Amino acid sequence: MNIEDILKKAIESLSSIPRSTTVRVVSHYDTDGATAAAILCKALYRRGYDFHATLLKHPFEQELSKINEENNDFIIFSDMGSGQIELIRKFDCPSIIIDHHQPIINEPIVDSTIQINANLVGFDGNYEASGSSVSYLFAKTLDKKNRDLSPLALTGAIGDKQHLGGFSGLNRIIFEEAIADGFIKVEKGKLKIGDKSLAEEISYSVDPYYTSLSGRERNVEKFLKEISIESNKRYNDLSIAERKKLHSALVLKLLENKLQPEIIDAVIKDRYISNDLPDDLDRFSDVIDACGKSGETGLALAISLGDREKYIQAKDVERGHRKLLIEHLKVLEEDGELKESKNIQYFYSPKASIGSVLSGIVMNYFPYKDKPTFSFSVKDDGTIHVSCRATRFLVSKGLDLGEVMRKVASKLDCKGGGHKIAAGGTIRGTNKEELISLIDKQIELQMGGA
Repeated sequence: MNIEDILKKAIESLSSIPRSTTVRVVSHYDTDGATAAAILCKALYRRGYDFHATLLKHPFEQELSKINEENNDFIIFSDMGSGQIELIRKFDCPSIIIDHHQPIINEPIVDSTIQINANLVGFDGNYEASGSSVSYLFAKTLDKKNRDLSPLALTGAIGDKQHLGGFSGLNRIIFEEAIADGFIKVEKGKLKIGDKSLAEEISYSVDPYYTSLSGRERNVEKFLKEISIESNKRYNDLSIAERKKLHSALVLKLLENKLQPEIIDAVIKDRYISNDLPDDLDRFSDVIDACGKSGETGLALAISLGDREKYIQAKDVERGHRKLLIEHLKVLEEDGELKESKNIQYFYSPKASIGSVLSGIVMNYFPYKDKPTFSFSVKDDGTIHVSCRATRFLVSKGLDLGEVMRKVASKLDCKGGGHKIAAGGTIRGTNKEELISLIDKQIELQMGGA
């Protein structure tokens, strides 16, 4: 079945319920999940449906069991669902799954559930299509007027780092549409930075994270003095010559760690602006993600839905989140808490939500060791939450973290999975040392071809 037929079936299923129905929308709590949910909620509202939206954290199975008790008439799952389809198919109502994670059932229709998964319709869910971009495709098919939601789709893709190296696949199609429709404009060659002083912005930069500078304002002031740029200036106040000087110095700083080309290319890059959003898409993505990871899922959804007044509050949350991340990153950088086994580098995190962010930053910006990065968060009951990140280069060599986590979790009768480049799992019944050993061996088998 091709994408057009699947979308048609999904829209027929939605259209079969009365407009008086409240449609349940369930999504993930990160940028991609929040923007996917916002796209669907806006499309449903314009269609005449009320909606009730929730952004979920892991473990999904426990949360979905609660949702199944709500007696919903119709549910749309976005940026999740394909990995939980065996549970969802048992729900007492029709549903639509809109996802880009690797499906466990490769069929678009499973009982009363219609599955619109990027990987089943010719797009690579790792790089070419996010939950938000597939949600946008559904919304646009529902009504062409929803093309104005393209900036949200691209924000979600950016949140999942699918813009690195340039948009491709479905994301590229949406990007070109958004430019042609005038919903996005491009500002050439800018640094990802806020509107406070250079000293403060660089000191609290986590993506990019500048080793020996981020979290260290004195070092930043010394760095800026050496390149003859006033530390109290704002980025937008710099002359063209000063910007070039700053760009060169910061990129040279990052190159010391032998970072991957797509990461370096994303530091000084085109920024995308939409009149419908309160910030450029990179910054907007960071703010949404910080709200979700800080437990402010309602705030993440509110600003995704267009609440400008809440955005000031959201930026304060994001600032606090950055400070928290920097505290942990400095410890990993300076205190030897980033450890290594034969095939992975890893660390322990107090919270799974923090660990998932830290693992990506460590993978992208710490000295490159040609190994994937794992975060382990151990709860009081012994449950271990795992988050892991790789690079495109490691994936090109055969690494598939989603498969690693599925196989390791399956051995322990637990749940794990995700993308080739980013995955996770919730593990019980073992200790962290044994778990690290199992992961290490699984990666060796995968990469060694044994």
